Amino acid sequence: MTYSFSIYPAREELLRLFRAVGWESANYPQSLSKAVSCSETVLTAWEDNRLCGLMTAVSDGAMNVFFPYLAVHPDSQGKGVGKEMVARMLQKYGDVYRKILVCNEDKTAFYEKCGLRYEPDQRPMFLVDSYFAAQ
Repeated sequence: MTYSFSIYPAREELLRLFRAVGWESANYPQSLSKAVSCSETVLTAWEDNRLCGLMTAVSDGAMNVFFPYLAVHPDSQGKGVGKEMVARMLQKYGDVYRKILVCNEDKTAFYEKCGLRYEPDQRPMFLVDSYFAAQ
């Protein structure tokens, strides 16, 4: 497995990965592509020139970093790819005070193994734009 902070996936590779993991984001290819390309940091995982994983980060550079995406192709899950990507991102942003991500409840054990934790006095808040809901 090759990890890179400098190799960006082509749009088709990105969509293939997000469809493989069943994420709704794949239904908005233009917006997904823009979201990834506008991210401050994009970490990719490759095997034989095939995109196997992707993680993104958006940060204010000092106090907060948000990790919007961590996607690992089902064929590569359970092989340490996601854990390695989280470790590399946490190292890159080691001097940032607050590291934030939002995950489905069934993924919390994975992120806890990676060193993140749930803060009971804090809640993620959402507002989904009607533009996306209408599509």
